[in-house]
Amino acid sequence: MDRKWLLGGVAAFLAVAAVLALVVGGLVGRSIVPSPAEPEAPPPPAAQQPPATVRFTDTLTDVSIAYPRTWERRIARDQRVRIVASSPDASAAVSVSVRPTDLETVTAATLPIVRPLTDELLRQDDRIRAIPEPVAVSVDGLPGYRYGYRYRREDGGEGAHIHYFLFRGDQLIQIVLQAEPAARLPALRPTFEKIARSFEVR
Repeated sequence: MDRKWLLGGVAAFLAVAAVLALVVGGLVGRSIVPSPAEPEAPPPPAAQQPPATVRFTDTLTDVSIAYPRTWERRIARDQRVRIVASSPDASAAVSVSVRPTDLETVTAATLPIVRPLTDELLRQDDRIRAIPEPVAVSVDGLPGYRYGYRYRREDGGEGAHIHYFLFRGDQLIQIVLQAEPAARLPALRPTFEKIARSFEVR
């Protein structure tokens, strides 16, 4: 892969930078909640208890991720955001977006070439005070970068994101894990790591 496509790639990426601002206040619509519960039945034996997570699989893009069963699905403005879910108190959230790019296939070996693009995407969000050094990762076989950063909230406080940029063919997949306020991130980190590990492409 050479670098001649970088300028065009930057322009294409900047066109989708708005998805970086995952804030629960920016979601529209109402929570998606279960139907009224049936009358309570005796709990099943411990070995048959339902899992603590629920898995979402998107049949359009074949991405799949699991999040805590107590979290609620939300409706996002952008249809390319395939899933948004948050805790009942909105202090934690996850989103997954899938977007086409003009990039050639990115591999672990060529990953450094796209680093300027992922940095630039984050710079488009003026709430972010500083762009941190990312960590190169592989999530379910997809190469990418993981960033951790804080951002300014509308109320003057700070939130925190753990943000994955993953590359699959000509697609950019973003997983954004959000903690508000940022001080909650240490307590939420084990849950966020479990969510990220559950990500699959099918």
